[in-house]
Amino acid sequence: MKLFLTFGFLLFNFLDSFATDKDSVIYYVLPDSVKVVSFMADVSVGTLNTKKEVFAGVKTDVVKLSLESDKREREVVFEFPAGSEIMANGIGIKVEKDELSWKYGWSENKNYKLMIATAGDSAGNFALYSGYIFLPEENKWKLIGTCKIPGQWNTLKRPAAFCSEIGKGPLKININEAWIQRNNGSWKNLLQTSFAAPVVNLFSHVDSTEQIQIDKKLITQSITQNKTDAKQEHNGIYYTMMKDGTGRQVSVNDTVVAYYKGYLYQNDSVFDQTKDKPATFPLNRLIRGWQIGVPLCKVGGKIKLIIPSNLAYSIRTRAAKIPPNSILVFEIEIVEAKGPQ
Repeated sequence: MKLFLTFGFLLFNFLDSFATDKDSVIYYVLPDSVKVVSFMADVSVGTLNTKKEVFAGVKTDVVKLSLESDKREREVVFEFPAGSEIMANGIGIKVEKDELSWKYGWSENKNYKLMIATAGDSAGNFALYSGYIFLPEENKWKLIGTCKIPGQWNTLKRPAAFCSEIGKGPLKININEAWIQRNNGSWKNLLQTSFAAPVVNLFSHVDSTEQIQIDKKLITQSITQNKTDAKQEHNGIYYTMMKDGTGRQVSVNDTVVAYYKGYLYQNDSVFDQTKDKPATFPLNRLIRGWQIGVPLCKVGGKIKLIIPSNLAYSIRTRAAKIPPNSILVFEIEIVEAKGPQ
């Protein structure tokens, strides 16, 4: 059953609204124990009878993601605090000081999924926040953008739906579904409905094809300019063998024991690495770039992989040190490979 909100009263799922805001805001109640990394709502804007600027969407304590209309122009807008650093944005996004916007002719009385995701780094005292919209015609997600906010590293706080005031009352919107994603990956329904938990696929997104070409151009330019030694290509990844192994060939079905260092292609910023001991993991559970590249090695060998974003984490807000659309570089030394038991 659909839940219609006119934002003039409270419902059992919500808390108070901010009287100091120009928006009408109603907050979802979260238990203190829930660690939230994503908030998603299915938003539909009612029939517009004004040419004034109106907006409706979702927000947290620090960012907003909304459908906006001003006269005849409509767009999706992701707003964040001044002083934030833009880390990534989708193709065709307009970049401004404290917001990212995308011209998109959304329709009245049509459902659009809006999602805010976060990943924090307590040691670095910062968090990434990303805004996404699901496009029903394309049946794919679109990344609006990602910002890095200093002083924020906890999980997502104060998820809410909001809309602007028009005339004598608030804009009417419909929230058909509302979900939060816990840090273990599971989803919790915030409304008293029987919808199945969402399946969010951010790998095959609306910009996928064009982003693949952008990544490929960046990598091939580096190869041409001799800025990288990973010049061989295999099924979409680029590599160089840093040391030949003398053991057996690694299989994608192996559990591998390896030393590794991972860093961003764009600035060599290290996001993960082993230290005194190697790591152990089933290779077929790792990102596609590892599954393609590591089997090129023999046990005892060392390989450098350049992995385009589509074979890494795509537009996911996977970790605070890995923005969406990141090309990743790994140096991997295979200590041992164990076949399926």
